[in-house]
Amino acid sequence: MGYSRKQFEASGLDEADWQKCFHRHQKAYIRLKLLCVRSYAAGNSPEQIAADLSLSKLSVRRHITAYLRGGLAGLCQPTRRKQPSLLTPAQEQAFKAVLLSSSPRDHGLEGCIWTGQLMKQYLHNTYRVAYRSGVYDLLERLGLSHQKAHADYANADPEQQRAFLAQLTDTLLAADERTAVAAFDEFSVCERPTAAYGWAEKNTRPRFKTDEKKGRAATGCWPSSCSAGSASSKPEKKPRPSR
Repeated sequence: MGYSRKQFEASGLDEADWQKCFHRHQKAYIRLKLLCVRSYAAGNSPEQIAADLSLSKLSVRRHITAYLRGGLAGLCQPTRRKQPSLLTPAQEQAFKAVLLSSSPRDHGLEGCIWTGQLMKQYLHNTYRVAYRSGVYDLLERLGLSHQKAHADYANADPEQQRAFLAQLTDTLLAADERTAVAAFDEFSVCERPTAAYGWAEKNTRPRFKTDEKKGRAATGCWPSSCSAGSASSKPEKKPRPSR
């Protein structure tokens, strides 16, 4: 922590930058560091600063040294205290694998998405540890973040599409008179799964396989007068109405 007044004067202290940092950082302990450095820049000794700000002389010297090494940005770095983990490294990795490869229902829990509460229940049931808080700190250490899944598109199979439409046509034509068939001017048949949020490695986008094309284009048209059980009601394509 060795420094001299000459070193500080060579670095200088920009008042405008100091004001910006002071207004940006609302935490009292960071503002105390800024006041300490400003007082030293004004010519006060570490002993006088310690008395004025109710600090120890060692703390004053540490703050001045931090400023000389990293400037205002280094001085204003928040203090981070590492939280002790209730799990062993092996248990942490096993928990990470569970979040990445399974859902809460696979472990007898109510829910499809891992929430903080469900994670705490799982950890208590599996490892007999009680997390009152700190679950999200654990996820940070494991390098996980909450992300939305991304579709990995591939070309649809034309044969499967034609087979599906043929089967649908036969089903409608074979319906009895008591079966109601709802018909629309335009429809779209999709195989796209619903994208949801989940936990994944940071800066990655979890993907799911789908044969659906990216665009949702209409694949056919049914006449709105289609009646159940009538051979003359075979669906035919209609031109798309102009708008």
